[in-house]
Amino acid sequence: MSVIHTREPCVRCRAPSVIHQRYSGRYLCAVHLAADVLVRVKRSIRLDGGLGKRPVLAIVWEGQACLSLLSILVQVIGTRPGMELVLLHNGCDSPEVSKILPHLPSTIIIRTEEIQGRSIRDSVLMTGADRMIRCTTLDEEAEQVLGSLLSGSWTSILHDPDLSPVLCLRPFREIPLDELRRIAPEMNIPIENEAYPDPDVHTFLSSLTRNHPSVPFSLIRYQDRLCDLEKNHLHRTG
Repeated sequence: MSVIHTREPCVRCRAPSVIHQRYSGRYLCAVHLAADVLVRVKRSIRLDGGLGKRPVLAIVWEGQACLSLLSILVQVIGTRPGMELVLLHNGCDSPEVSKILPHLPSTIIIRTEEIQGRSIRDSVLMTGADRMIRCTTLDEEAEQVLGSLLSGSWTSILHDPDLSPVLCLRPFREIPLDELRRIAPEMNIPIENEAYPDPDVHTFLSSLTRNHPSVPFSLIRYQDRLCDLEKNHLHRTG
């Protein structure tokens, strides 16, 4: 993807900006957008419970940002020695490791595991990991919530499977896919171009976001609030 510059300079360095973050009001160049994304990814990981102490992390291979997450995760891990990343997939969407290996240091081991009908929790535990990393972006998370509400199956956003003792990390939960596309040349990260699971929901959310850029954030906050309310209710009645 070629870099598209806007007319306004970056608020950090006055270089040509590549994006206007309408939800924050800031114009950022590729360098400072990349730094901003990395900070938010690290914060999300920390709030979700951190990477833990085990040398194995399980990554659920899904969505359009899998390769991007893998590339950025390497920067988050840094010089931590002997790390193994296990890519969990459903046979039909097997990761193309040949696309991944050139972007990763030799100190990081990658292997793939097919879920094969097992639960996500059991699949993660079988890898030796106690952390499961989801690749879904802000757009994808918001579309899941909106799709559930529009279809009348709102309870599906409340009842996630019990993963304990596994912790679920969602580094890209507050990162729009468009921002990953804008920093792809700067950070040398690949972006997958896959079809959206529900084109109608995607189109509807895009139209809402055009006039109200905070809508995707509001949808995931709405889900979080509903889940908290349900947990408190079950605690009181249990």
